[in-house]
Amino acid sequence: MQAEFGAADPVTEGRPIDAASARRALVERLQADGILTDPRLRDVLSRQDRGVLMPRAYVRRSEQGSEPVVWELLDGAHPKDQAEWLELVYSGESVLVQRDGERFEGQVRGVVSGGRMTAMSTFTPYTVEVLQQMRIDAGHRFLDLGTGAGVSLALAAALTGPGRAFGVERDERMAAFAQKSLDRVGVGARVVAGDALDGHAPQAPFDRIHSGIGVPCLPSAWVDQLAPGGRLLTTLATRTPSWPGHCLVTRTTGGHVEAVLKGGPRGHRPLHGYTWLTAQHHLQQIANSPGKRRPTAFAPPPDHAYGFWLAAAYLVPGVVRHFQADTLTVVAPEENSWAVAGPGDGTVRVHGPRDVWAELDHVHGLWVRAGSPAAFHIDVPDDGAQQHVTSGTGTAALRWELPALSVTP
Repeated sequence: MQAEFGAADPVTEGRPIDAASARRALVERLQADGILTDPRLRDVLSRQDRGVLMPRAYVRRSEQGSEPVVWELLDGAHPKDQAEWLELVYSGESVLVQRDGERFEGQVRGVVSGGRMTAMSTFTPYTVEVLQQMRIDAGHRFLDLGTGAGVSLALAAALTGPGRAFGVERDERMAAFAQKSLDRVGVGARVVAGDALDGHAPQAPFDRIHSGIGVPCLPSAWVDQLAPGGRLLTTLATRTPSWPGHCLVTRTTGGHVEAVLKGGPRGHRPLHGYTWLTAQHHLQQIANSPGKRRPTAFAPPPDHAYGFWLAAAYLVPGVVRHFQADTLTVVAPEENSWAVAGPGDGTVRVHGPRDVWAELDHVHGLWVRAGSPAAFHIDVPDDGAQQHVTSGTGTAALRWELPALSVTP
């Protein structure tokens, strides 16, 4: 559920541009789309040289669904690559920077086949939304988890001031690469190699903690390392990439922890080893045989009814949505089941042993009876016990449990 980001800048479209012009165009698009509203962050973005942080980038040259995937590594220092690389780095899209955990010193420009991307930058509009929600002030101690190339950390460090921002990155090669790049940018940030789930106890507590990786529940270490008055923001990931959850944790000046979960159009990718479901292998089957048609009175709420879709991610598990379909299409890939709505004629086509349409209808009824909540509260026990989610009090409230970190999806 990722929104389209802006349009091409009419001044630079179709013409070679330099880094300064590309930076300015990116900031102007973010402002025009109503995404970038913080003047301090705007100034930082206007100065950040993203090319230093991502001097090389991969682009996909093969069609979606084709195997093996064909990639091309662009080198920003090479004359033949510069124009496309510059456009990509300042496009606002996610930029792919590492394949199969490779050494950055050994990256060679050109076409390669197969493998998977192991590091990438975040979609820039989402980075901006997250940093603005963090409310970062000068002097705050900031922790970035799953730092990657360091794009978000560099922005946060420019807001906090030197020596106040720290990053944790699982991949030692990526951590070393990010540190060198951040040193060149000169924001005074520090990156350590380690497990992001452990946080960074040596520099705790932190006023602001941002996780660039999705997790199934809140790691105790993160909550423990949050200072009084602090804010922690992460994506709570399920097995479906379709309906991410945004979790904001605050610690009051008195030490009380409050955690609120909301849905949204996008989120961070899940932690290493967490496998998302995909409908990719069923799309041709669905196109050829959408399923048996039947009448339905269920009209799913719009995409921006994030509270419902977030609840569906948990209460209709194992389901993924095909967002490129002409009408609402949801797939339970492990059961070879799916449902294709309408379009708009009071019918649905269903296939397979699992009736995912009926499940969505049932959860929708529960959601409506609960008051159509847009936000949910998470109980975070001090002893690290299982975390529970609820839409409120009373018998009609929606409730579910979050899986433990140790659970393999």
